[in-house]
Amino acid sequence: MRHALPSGNWVELRDPADLRRADKKRALKLVGLAEESELTLATEVEMADGVICMMIAAWSFELPMPATADSLGLLSLADSAAVEKLPEIRAAHKLIFPEQAEATPEQVADPTSPTEPSAG
Repeated sequence: MRHALPSGNWVELRDPADLRRADKKRALKLVGLAEESELTLATEVEMADGVICMMIAAWSFELPMPATADSLGLLSLADSAAVEKLPEIRAAHKLIFPEQAEATPEQVADPTSPTEPSAG
């Protein structure tokens, strides 16, 4: 589906229902974390960039395809924010990075749990 952006440009996105395992691997490769790296404030943006790059099918910007983290870095903040809020991007993000279910009180109290209860 094609979406107009604040700058007057447009972006065309893939259908999240068509995503495959290879797409998830591509998105994760764009995050750029090494094993010895620590998570930083930029990690969340890099994760979003990975999903956005994987979802962009076409755009009107004079930038090459496929989209890369470098090319996304050239978008205005207004266009970038608009793309991040698109429903297809949000749906794809949930598929690539599913939320962890919160532990129930029963699970927290379980003495066979592999982790210690957090202080609370």
